[in-house]
Formats: sequence, C-alpha cells, structure tokens
Amino acid sequence: NVRIYFLAGSQHGPSAFPPAQTLGQHEQNPNDYYWMFRALVPAMDRWVRTGATPPASRYPRLADGTLVEIAQFRFPAIPRTAAPGAAVTGVRIENPALSRRGAPGTPLPLLVTTVDADGNERAGVRLPEVAVPVATYTGWNLRRPDIGSPDRLVSLMGAWIPFAPTADVARTTGDPRASLAQRYASRADFLAQVRRSAEAVAHEGFLLAKDADAVVEQAALRWDRVVGTVRAGQ
Repeated sequence: NVRIYFLAGSQHGPSAFPPAQTLGQHEQNPNDYYWMFRALVPAMDRWVRTGATPPASRYPRLADGTLVEIAQFRFPAIPRTAAPGAAVTGVRIENPALSRRGAPGTPLPLLVTTVDADGNERAGVRLPEVAVPVATYTGWNLRRPDIGSPDRLVSLMGAWIPFAPTADVARTTGDPRASLAQRYASRADFLAQVRRSAEAVAHEGFLLAKDADAVVEQAALRWDRVVGTVRAGQ
C-alpha cells in the first residue's frame, strides 16, 4: 500500500526558468517535476476511492547497481565542474538491536544514484526534460569559490549544465558530452522526441496526456536558451 518515486535529475524544488546562478558554481536546476505531481495526485485519489493501482515504485537500487556508495560515484569530466566525491555523514549511536550493523561511532553509509555519460541520473522517473535532455541535471551544486568552501554542497540546490550547441564548441571547451547538433537533427527533431517521450511517460502514468503540449512548449524554451536564440529575461 506504498509507492516510492525518485524524481531523476531534480533539486528540492524546481528553479524558475531561465535559471539563475546564485550561491552555486552552476545555474540552478529547472527540471519541472510538478507535471508528474499533476498525474500522481489523481492517481492516489483513484487508488483510495476505487482501488485502481498507481504506477509501480521506481527508485535507484543497490541490486541493479543504480545506487552506490559515494566513493564509487563517477561523473563525466565536464569542464569547470567538480562533482562531490565525499561528504560528512552522521554516525551510529548505541543500539542493542543493531549490534551487528556497526558499532557506535561508525559512519552511516552515504548512497548516491549512478549517472549516464551525460551525468544524468539513470534510475527513477525520467521525465522528458531528462530523458531527452539539452543539459545535465543534478541534485547537487557545489559552492562558488568566492564565497568559500567550494568542495561543499549548497543546501537543497541542484545544477543545470547545458550541452554545447555544436561539436566545434564542445571540442573547444573540452566538453566530453555530445552537443545538441550531434544529438538532434534539428529543433523540430528535438521537439518530436520530447513529444514521444511525453506520450510514453503519460502511458506509464507519470504525466497527464493533456499536459504533453505544455511540456513540449517548455522544452522549446530550453532549446532556445542553449543555442542562444532566446536571451534570459525575454
């Protein structure tokens, strides 16, 4: 009688778009997972009222390798992007019921999700914004060097790290991720892929079919910002 959904590539609450760079080394993460809430709230209502089951739980797992200790976390070598390789956790307290699970003072395990070649999380619910991306979306954002402690996380903040628009730009900057031009034949091709992804996610129950048009319109704004045809604030 419980469902657990991991929202791949999201921060605590979606950033406004265009995203702003504040305390973090990158702009905040605008992955808009509220579309998913619009589908899951009525699904929960149907579950209570009629017994119609919602989508199965979807989250990273140790068993399939999508959840690992932070020391095993591997992130692509994106220019000017340092990934967290360690973090301070709490420690176990004395508990007779858990005598074989670690003595008092033993650090608690810190588990994180694995990512694909773009740095986007592999497990969980991948909405079109992450499944057909124009950027890397993270749930973390390290502090800017000028405010100190650049190896520490900004609380509750993720990052949006756009792809290069062309292969030439990617080579010039040393970005190992495929550029937009290498991924998509055109803007129209990109939006067509977003629509197919939206329809697939709606079929799974994580998006309302009537919201597909709005999701595609939102994706177009992301594309335009990355290729530079729309400037922030316009």
